[in-house]
Amino acid sequence: MGCIFMSNKEFVKKFAQGATTGKYSNLRIDGNKLINYWTVIAERVEGGIRLNERKYSRSTSAIQSLIRNNCNVVDTFIGASIY
Repeated sequence: MGCIFMSNKEFVKKFAQGATTGKYSNLRIDGNKLINYWTVIAERVEGGIRLNERKYSRSTSAIQSLIRNNCNVVDTFIGASIY
């Protein structure tokens, strides 16, 4: 059985394209939510992506940037949403 290699960018794109489950590193998809560790950092909504813009760690900020640059962000929120 071969290994599948993926990047955060590829995983974020899968989320944006409609994947409803999945896990990669510290990211996971649960329905319409993209979760990093235990924090919802993005949600799929009608027309695009709703992005959590609260400041977290450097690695979470990098994922937020990937979402901004590779997804159709239609709304933002400042959340302390613990999943």
